[in-house]
Amino acid sequence: MHLVDGGGGTSLPPDFGQRKLKVEPSAIPEARKAFEHALDQFDAKIEQAVRELPTKPWAEDPISSETSKAFNEQTTEKALAALIFYKKQLVGVIDQLKMIEEQYRQVEGDNTAMWGKHLRDRD
Repeated sequence: MHLVDGGGGTSLPPDFGQRKLKVEPSAIPEARKAFEHALDQFDAKIEQAVRELPTKPWAEDPISSETSKAFNEQTTEKALAALIFYKKQLVGVIDQLKMIEEQYRQVEGDNTAMWGKHLRDRD
């Protein structure tokens, strides 16, 4: 399974290259649950943060108004694009883990102890 970082455009996160995530077959269910938990936490925190965008002039004077306007113009779109991209990555990892887990279940059944058998045989 692979995690791939994208980017390159002005509104996308920077390109960090390809990332690999190795998960032992017996750990797939727990890894999936961990990513699902991370997605749940992400959604809860981001919903609140997005409601607070764009920033408001904090001192309600001309200087903070201009600063707030400039900040929003330069960061809000990029930040939201990065967050959307990150969420898509989390969902993609979860989907891949579900697919791999289903494939193992078709081959090995629900006997998760068998999923790691090939590792024990090498020792």
